[in-house]
Amino acid sequence: MVSILLVDDHPAICFALKVLLEKHGDRVVSTSTGENLLPQLHQQRPELLILDLELKHADGLDLLPRIKTHFPELKILVFTSQPAGIYALRTLHAGAHGFINKNMPLENVDPLCRLIMAGYHCFPEGTLAKAAMAHEKSDASDALSARFSDREIAVLNYLKQGKSNKEIADLLKLSNKTISTYKSRMLQKCGCDDLDQLISLFFKEADNEST
Repeated sequence: MVSILLVDDHPAICFALKVLLEKHGDRVVSTSTGENLLPQLHQQRPELLILDLELKHADGLDLLPRIKTHFPELKILVFTSQPAGIYALRTLHAGAHGFINKNMPLENVDPLCRLIMAGYHCFPEGTLAKAAMAHEKSDASDALSARFSDREIAVLNYLKQGKSNKEIADLLKLSNKTISTYKSRMLQKCGCDDLDQLISLFFKEADNEST
C-alpha cells in the first residue's frame, strides 16, 4: 500500500483526486492545506507527496528545497496551475520528480504517480533537455525567467495575486524591506518602469514557453 500526502488548499480538488488515486485499492491518500507541512511530513512519513505551488499558507517552490533537505528519499509530484515555462525546470532543480499542470485531465495524475514510484522523472516535454543544457553552459537561457531566483519568482507571483508587501513578508517569513528590495531588483533586471509592466512581460513569456 503506497501512502500519499496531497497538499492543496482547494477541497474539491482534494476530494476528486483522493477518490481517483484510491480507486484501485493499492494507495491511501491523506490531505493537507500546506500549513505546518514539515511537522506533518515527519508525523505521517508518506512515500509520495503531491504538492501544489500556490498555497494560502506557503509558497510551494519555496518549500521544495526544505522538504528535500529533511526527506531526501521522498518522491514529489508538483500539481499546479502555475505555468510550466517558469516552474517545471525550477521544480526539477529543487528536487521534484514530476510536474503536471492542473489544466490537464485529472486522470493523467494517476499514471504519473505510478511512473514516479517506479523511479521515473515525469516532466513536460523539453524540461529534461533544458536541464542537460544547463550543465553544459552557465548562461543556459536568455529568457527573462532565467534572470530571477526562485524566491524572486515567489514574490512576483504573490504580487500578481494582489498581495501587499506585508502579506508576502508574512507568508515567506521575511521583512517588508526585503520584499521591497526584491521588487526593485526584479524591475532593474528586466528594465521595466513599473510592476504592472513587469508582470505582463514575465507571464506573457511564460505562456509562450508553455505553448
